Amino acid sequence: MKKRLYTWLGIAFLVWFVHDAMLLMGCVMIRGEMSFDAFRSLLWERLTLPGDAERYLQIAKEGYLKEGPDAINLVFYPLYPLLMRVFSLFGLLPMEGTGMVISRLSLAGASIALYELVKTDNDEKSAFFSVLMMAVYPFSMFTVGVYTESLFLFLTIGCMLMIRKDKMVFAGIMGFLAALTRVQGMLLIFPAVYRIVAGRLGDEQRKLRWTDLGVLMIPMGFAVYLMINASLHGNAFQFLLYEEGEPWYQTSRWLGENIALQYRQVQEFKGLEWVIYIPQLVLYFTALAVLFLGIRNGVRMEYLLYGAVYLGFTYLSGWMISGGRYMLCCFPCFIVLSQWKREGLRIGIMVLSAGLFVVYSLLFLMGYAIM
Repeated sequence: MKKRLYTWLGIAFLVWFVHDAMLLMGCVMIRGEMSFDAFRSLLWERLTLPGDAERYLQIAKEGYLKEGPDAINLVFYPLYPLLMRVFSLFGLLPMEGTGMVISRLSLAGASIALYELVKTDNDEKSAFFSVLMMAVYPFSMFTVGVYTESLFLFLTIGCMLMIRKDKMVFAGIMGFLAALTRVQGMLLIFPAVYRIVAGRLGDEQRKLRWTDLGVLMIPMGFAVYLMINASLHGNAFQFLLYEEGEPWYQTSRWLGENIALQYRQVQEFKGLEWVIYIPQLVLYFTALAVLFLGIRNGVRMEYLLYGAVYLGFTYLSGWMISGGRYMLCCFPCFIVLSQWKREGLRIGIMVLSAGLFVVYSLLFLMGYAIM
């Protein structure tokens, strides 16, 4: 147990070091100095103010509003701002600092959970590789800011770990919380049910147990969110109306139509193509190829199933501009790459990813429209 604890602490400090080293390097290149004040100022400016961060902070401070321009904040799910509100009551940090601490702790938890999940069926080397792949993902700078990526990763990977260990009540709890963090959390019901059914019909001859009903808690997280919508506006799907309007203009379209739209946006939005639209196109086809590679290499089907439904559901979004950030949470891709037998190729992919992480972290800190 002591060895495992040391391993977990090592993983936590490793992922924190990777991100802090990258951010510090960016700070030195932008501000021209290596000082704590400059570093703190830049992090505060870029990790707590732009994009969704401002919205989450408003919810944490004021809650959901029934009227006014900020009523549209309802489109953001409640668990992360609720945690910020609760922990800020201790008065140790301002709300922004509380949000960043939650993200950092969640990043450590997600990395440890991914390590344990991969190590269940593979060696330690593969498990560490999966953690490193997630740590140097090109858009992983969001994992230490006031964003939901780290918390969502912790809850979804934790849920998958409980599914793998056949602890369906705990899987249901983690999945419930994931569905209160982001809409894709409810997709965890698919690998959970698959695990139960496949175990019953396959070689395991797994017997059904009453605890299997625990997985029904997963979609209940989304149901709670719908109840919040209904209590505030009398419409359980009010969030869809807000998403259709300014500033998101989000409507669901078929995958082929969305991919074609992304290609057209590459042509139309010069200056943004390399920070938003080309990465989104590349990530879609890369993730698709990686998941097919997982089928070929015999990766567990419940992981691939979640990866497939996550990828498809995410790219139903009609006016997507945060695809790079969203695809960070398609963690089955990291599992597949960690099990790839071609050592040289998987190391090459990690090096390429790390290089892109350097580039996009620097662009993000410089204020480019990476969101």
